[in-house]
Amino acid sequence: MYFQFPCEKCSKKLKVRDENVGKKVRCPYCHHTMTVKKPETPIIDTSVDVSSSTASKSTTSSRETKKHVSSGWADGTEVSLSKSGLIAVGISIAYLALMFPIRNYYFGELFLDRGMVPYALVFLMSWSGTILVLKYFKLVKQKESMLFDTLPTDISEDISEKTVPKFIDHVRNLPVDPRESFLVNRVLRGLEHFRVLKSSSEVSNRLQSQSEIDATAVDSSYTILKVFIWAIPILGFIGTVIGISAAVGGFSGGMDKAQDISALKESLGSVTGGLSTAFDTTLVALVMSMLVMFPSSSMQKSEEDLLNWVDEYCNENLLKRLKESEHGGGGGDEKDHRRLIQRTIDKAMANHHAELQTWIEKLEGIGETLSQSVMKSWDKIDEKIRAQQEEQISQVQEVVKQLEAVEEKMTELQTAHTSHLEKMNGEATEMAEAAGVLTQSFNGVQQGLNGLNTVLTNLGEKQVLIQQVEAPRKRWGLFGNSRKVR
Repeated sequence: MYFQFPCEKCSKKLKVRDENVGKKVRCPYCHHTMTVKKPETPIIDTSVDVSSSTASKSTTSSRETKKHVSSGWADGTEVSLSKSGLIAVGISIAYLALMFPIRNYYFGELFLDRGMVPYALVFLMSWSGTILVLKYFKLVKQKESMLFDTLPTDISEDISEKTVPKFIDHVRNLPVDPRESFLVNRVLRGLEHFRVLKSSSEVSNRLQSQSEIDATAVDSSYTILKVFIWAIPILGFIGTVIGISAAVGGFSGGMDKAQDISALKESLGSVTGGLSTAFDTTLVALVMSMLVMFPSSSMQKSEEDLLNWVDEYCNENLLKRLKESEHGGGGGDEKDHRRLIQRTIDKAMANHHAELQTWIEKLEGIGETLSQSVMKSWDKIDEKIRAQQEEQISQVQEVVKQLEAVEEKMTELQTAHTSHLEKMNGEATEMAEAAGVLTQSFNGVQQGLNGLNTVLTNLGEKQVLIQQVEAPRKRWGLFGNSRKVR
């Protein structure tokens, strides 16, 4: 909402938004900076004669208005490209002159020893910065014009067919060119449409169309900046291509003179110089692109917010106060009913705006409470999920322990089986050795029998006397030591 606030120095009445209470603003009449204080009761000066006040304003501000009208500035926040370009040329020359004393340092070499691309980058950067600075000053003027009380209640509470010429004269006598203020231009167009059409609905449609025109104008004013933001990195890539081409050319020329050490050193110097040009131009271009992009986006957002404020101002202070005449536009029962409904809605909106604001605050509090409760519920659910996960993890750990125990038992069984197999292998080895010993013994017995058979064959029919002699202890013999053969 808006309220009237008098200037502390010139006593001119200004219309200020509730959001500016406690903030410092600048009076558009005398340019005095002051802190906005919301009065307890609305200020209405009924002793001022409307005709005399408009006449005095006309005489005191006619010269200022003529100055604004004769200005060569573009509409809205549009900036003259020729003027900003000339300023950018001067800034570029001054910047390069400042870099000349430090040309032997790395920072100076970035702009003075890397070919022609850095010069173009400095110029585009200066041009972009100049446009942004000029747009900033025009935006400041636009915000100052938002403090004008373009539709004072001193003239009339309602804007009707009889009072609209006085409002138009008041707006035209303001010390600002309508082409340089979205608000003044919008209000002036709305009043002129209402004077001709005599219909608030038609004025609303025309103002909506004008709002779209202003938004398009703001968007188009950033076209050249978007081109610069696109062109600066492209110039950096062009510098990269030039530097790499120079490096490759120097390297190929040095290979032809590879036998000469001095020529090879010169070629390597040209290679490194070309690579430094390639990378440094890209670095400078990317940094400049960022330096242009962020302020440009911030400035565009500020202008879009300004247009939103203008739309809100027109809805709250212009359209709500438009009153159609009783006999204009083919009046009838339908029009009377529509007028009655409009008045009823206006009164209801005016009386219950504070209550609506209170409900909005209550709803915001309810939303915060709901969000807090939702967060608490989510915390509880999260705790339950964590508990379930911990329980599952403990179960998995128990299963892992059981598997480890089974694995240990299997290992023990395998070890016992292995030892048993080794024992059986040892016993089999011993039995094989015993069988070998028995085999040798049987072989000895077989040889003894064979020898006996041979002896018997040789004796033939000879008598053989065998005398048994006591064998020595612990020794066995086949025939004994005292065997005699006769």
